[in-house]
Amino acid sequence: MLRSVSVKNAIKDAVEIFQFDQWLRFYFVVDKAGKLWIEIPDDKLKKIEENHPDLFRYADMVNDAELDYQRSQDNVCTFVAARLDGQKYEVTVLPQVFDDAKFKVEMYLFNVWLKMHEPHLDEEFMEFGEWLEMYEGWNALDEVKEYRTKLLESGADPQVPTCDTAQ
Repeated sequence: MLRSVSVKNAIKDAVEIFQFDQWLRFYFVVDKAGKLWIEIPDDKLKKIEENHPDLFRYADMVNDAELDYQRSQDNVCTFVAARLDGQKYEVTVLPQVFDDAKFKVEMYLFNVWLKMHEPHLDEEFMEFGEWLEMYEGWNALDEVKEYRTKLLESGADPQVPTCDTAQ
């Protein structure tokens, strides 16, 4: 089997999986006796299978399962590794992805977008493809392009504060 060595493509694929996980947690988390669970209705699961067959395996894996920060992190990282590491990409590629500034900036910007648009996203259910379209539209804005460029040029991890002044 021929596996890719493209870090750029691996970043895109990994980011999509993390975005999908956020989408699932945004719409399908329920409270059961004080614990969080992911419950995806059968009709929505079927639609995921039709529209995103590669991501369906992830949705099926986390469906009807208790959720907390550690489980969520473990689930998404396990799925990324199982789907991409050594399967689609050479084993040397994925470790580069998580250390790459582009991956960190893309994840940061997606989280910024999510926080900015949460009230709109919360108004009514949106399919994952609709989320991606909306995010891509936001990404196409000149202000976002400039901000991305500045973040990448700075070389700093956008998740780590650069101010060393005691607060």
